[in-house]
Amino acid sequence: MHLSVLFLYCFLWSFFGVIPPGILNINAAKISVEQGRKRALIFTLGACLVIAAQAGIAVLIAEFLNLSEDELSIIQEVGILIFFCLAIYFFFAAKAKVTPKKIELNKKRNLFLKGIIFSVLNVFPIPFYSFVCTTLTTSGNFSFSTSDVVVFIVAIVVGSFTAISTYILLFKKSNRSDNFSRNTNYALSLLTLLLAIFSIIKLNM
Repeated sequence: MHLSVLFLYCFLWSFFGVIPPGILNINAAKISVEQGRKRALIFTLGACLVIAAQAGIAVLIAEFLNLSEDELSIIQEVGILIFFCLAIYFFFAAKAKVTPKKIELNKKRNLFLKGIIFSVLNVFPIPFYSFVCTTLTTSGNFSFSTSDVVVFIVAIVVGSFTAISTYILLFKKSNRSDNFSRNTNYALSLLTLLLAIFSIIKLNM
């Protein structure tokens, strides 16, 4: 019963943490429209592999590392710089002309790697999951036993996968993908810029 409750809590924290428009789910939607849902799921699997590692790191931080506010601020500052770089990248990607080309077989591997890279660049889930872990520990719903840690990580991954997959299911492959690709690149550029600005404001509060 305890593990079921823990799984539900972690799943909901993860799902509602990822469901707002973000880098991973908008990219998944973009791939779904341009290349189909199966390839978008490959991207999502790559992202979820890193999410599992991030959840594990968050548990270590909550239990052992106990990072100071200064150290957490450094992580956030690195994330802000990454978001600014991504904002510039997506802006110029949106302005670039799209030339149609056939999808090669090795695209599957590239999409899996792309999911890993984008998830690695998104460092903000680590402090978030660490906060979730600490909150659950304080409320008595989480201990640092092996079973609790495994359920915590699995629930985080399942919640994230479900949230991203929701975007994939909402968008299907379209023949008119050029405009969608351009618009989502602009949306991603604006999103990452807003995230960077919000993070700067949060650091100075």
